[in-house]
Amino acid sequence: MRARSLAIIGIAAYAVFLLAMLPASIVARWIAMPGVLELADARGTLWSGSARAVATSAQLDNLRWRFEPLRLAAGRLAFTVDAYGTGLEGRGRIDRGFGALEVRDLHVRGDAAALAAFAPLAASWQPDGRLTLDAPAIAWDGREARGTARLEWHDAAIALSSVRPLGSYRAEARADGGPVKIAVTTLDGALRVTGSGTFALPGTLVFTGDARASPAAQAALEPLLNLMGPRRPDGAHGLELRTR
Repeated sequence: MRARSLAIIGIAAYAVFLLAMLPASIVARWIAMPGVLELADARGTLWSGSARAVATSAQLDNLRWRFEPLRLAAGRLAFTVDAYGTGLEGRGRIDRGFGALEVRDLHVRGDAAALAAFAPLAASWQPDGRLTLDAPAIAWDGREARGTARLEWHDAAIALSSVRPLGSYRAEARADGGPVKIAVTTLDGALRVTGSGTFALPGTLVFTGDARASPAAQAALEPLLNLMGPRRPDGAHGLELRTR
């Protein structure tokens, strides 16, 4: 019995060793989310490796992962991931199961100017300020997403307005299998923005809301408010955004 147990342990250890030595290119395919996140120039092994991450039209200079072997007991391949790009850095954990990819404990920090790389439309705005993104758990099965995320933009500023900063804002997203529900609120500042909408992959966004200025900044912000939407009888400017 002792010999059999030792043999089983030896076989299991060898299997883990072989698994850990899988090339980074295979890991890159497991981590990737087709149409959302692609990995290129993968180097290393399953145990520890790196790659260049390409998300939509932008890329992160360096994405590094470390294998979490204890998650194998739950039937999942898990990696702690660190990513770095110009003005952005993030950390989280990626779990790959049989049916879905999960991102857990995601924390991203960076400069709003980095938005220009991910959203070309924002390049002409020259956004400034600090961004934070936190998501406790997001699951993606190739068709539907589930989970929550919170994005905050502090000391926001754009080239279209001389008022700096405009304020600080929060966008919260919740996905329950259908289109992602989005809610935007103002934390503080001269420009007050609120609204809600939905987002459906690959890129259909529908958002409505309103924007108004604090009394002290009304005159300075009027040109920007007129660009954002028509003025309503209550003094607010209506917002409407649709992309497809």
